[in-house]
Amino acid sequence: RRPSSLHHKEAQRIHCKEGGLKMMSAKTFFIVVTVVAACDAFAGMQTAPLRLRGGEAWVPSAAKDSFAIPDGRRVCVLAEEKDIAGAVVECVETIGAAAIAEKGAFSLAIPGGSVVKALKGVKPTSMDFTKVHVFFCNERIGEYKCYKTAMESLKDLGIPESQIYKVGEGEPGVVAAAYEAMMCSQPESVCGKTEAGIPRVDLMLLGTGEDGHVGSIHPKSDEVKAAGTGQIVLPIDKDGKKSIAVSMDFMSSSKMVLLSAASAKRAGMVASALKGTFEADNCPAALVRAADTLWVCDTGSIAEYKQ
Repeated sequence: RRPSSLHHKEAQRIHCKEGGLKMMSAKTFFIVVTVVAACDAFAGMQTAPLRLRGGEAWVPSAAKDSFAIPDGRRVCVLAEEKDIAGAVVECVETIGAAAIAEKGAFSLAIPGGSVVKALKGVKPTSMDFTKVHVFFCNERIGEYKCYKTAMESLKDLGIPESQIYKVGEGEPGVVAAAYEAMMCSQPESVCGKTEAGIPRVDLMLLGTGEDGHVGSIHPKSDEVKAAGTGQIVLPIDKDGKKSIAVSMDFMSSSKMVLLSAASAKRAGMVASALKGTFEADNCPAALVRAADTLWVCDTGSIAEYKQ
């Protein structure tokens, strides 16, 4: 199948130094074609991004640089790792206020860890928090670390507890089905659907691992291989640990996804993810293709990427 023009242009960027074309190896060609096919699978899932007044896309005020790559993903570069938390806060405040002004509600999907801890910096006056709805990208059943971290970070904002959608108890398959049904039942103003019937949130926050994992979706896993199947919430039962995770399809159905990638230890992953030079299913973060996908990096994590 012939790739789209944008993906074709991205593939053309694999060339030798000094301007001469370099013959791609069979392995490199397979990687490029596989990435194009995986991303094309998301085409019917996307929806128009939420734009700010005036039609512009949001950029962190502290960005030293910002640019778009040929496949449409955007990249913002901040000076230091510590600046990323401020960018996350600014994004939530700006996109949240815009969503509420546009349709009367703001849907936010969050993981665990440092990304959610950053939300302690969100100002209670930045929006009407009674109209905010919070969903979880992943959760370990029984431990509920993501929920506990979220409640600690969001406790002073006035979000109704009934609108912070905790993952339930039980076996992963049952819990995943229940969480999916809950998201699918949300009113259009909170969480509409794509043409493919997948719920779409206004904003999803994702951290990235050095290996390219996002949420609970890891390289070469069954979960990343489920991309393009239309599944929404995936049950995970491995090594005695039971959890659920939203799918790559759900991630890519979001109106906006902010992926944070901090420090030089992620530089190789960031370069590979943005260039598309990774083996099939080996970098889940690179497969996130929302209507507006924004990578927020610092000078260390972007160091190995050359435009």
